[in-house]
Amino acid sequence: MNLENVKARHFPPIFQTYDWRSAALYALSLGMGMDPTDEEELPYIYEGRDQRPVPSMCVTLGWPPLWIAEPAMEISWPRVLQGEQRFELHRSLPLGATIRASHRVRAVADKGAGRGAVLYFDTQIEDAATETPLASLTAANFLRDDGGCGNFGDVPAPLSAFSSRDPPDHALDYSTLGQAALLYRLASHDYMPIHADPKLARSAGFDRPIAHGLNTLGIACRAILKLVLPHAPHRLRTMAVRFVSPAFPGDTIRVELFRRPEGIRFRAWAVERQTLVLDRGRCEISDG
Repeated sequence: MNLENVKARHFPPIFQTYDWRSAALYALSLGMGMDPTDEEELPYIYEGRDQRPVPSMCVTLGWPPLWIAEPAMEISWPRVLQGEQRFELHRSLPLGATIRASHRVRAVADKGAGRGAVLYFDTQIEDAATETPLASLTAANFLRDDGGCGNFGDVPAPLSAFSSRDPPDHALDYSTLGQAALLYRLASHDYMPIHADPKLARSAGFDRPIAHGLNTLGIACRAILKLVLPHAPHRLRTMAVRFVSPAFPGDTIRVELFRRPEGIRFRAWAVERQTLVLDRGRCEISDG
């Protein structure tokens, strides 16, 4: 990585218009509607039932171009994986709007030569017409081949672990489709080719394209809406999670929820492979 060029990278604001179709496509990319008789999920995918967006859709808005692939950055971009994602909703997402997204590189944490580096990236989303803040996002990307580059900026506090020795308070299994990553990339505008191109996925160390980490986060949000917030998505305020291992399209994802005094904690497994894919998850819920 060329740290000086990364620090100096300027991101013009990105404007994006979305509507009820965009919201429905995102919900479908999370597997909603798999059971067409599920009355609780229907409002996320059908405009005839007081439709509303899934709250985690905020992570897809104003997606920037694949800037890490620019030659001046000198990042080994095919081997970049998402390490963490955090978001805070300042208000419920409107069903349709034009948004303005502002981006910046927040920090780089160098783990040392041969150990990689973590790049933290902030996004602020507002309604372009009213300038009303909608959401604040922070992503942490693990640059596996870019250790030894140096440190920069304000590194967020790490996500805290939580005791999960007791059985979860709730758990749900969700089947995913073999083409899940291909569907999600259209819904999210995240066109990183590791999720679609088998040859590139193999060059990155995987035997096939991997699922988007943010798709698995969306599946966890789906479980929280089902088990904790039926008919009340407006109460979800924050989510944060660490991506431990990649999920693959076709995995069954088991989302486990733990009720704790500080809020809902969660993790997720790829059931058939007995592999933890999400950990250190937390979710804050408002009273009303």
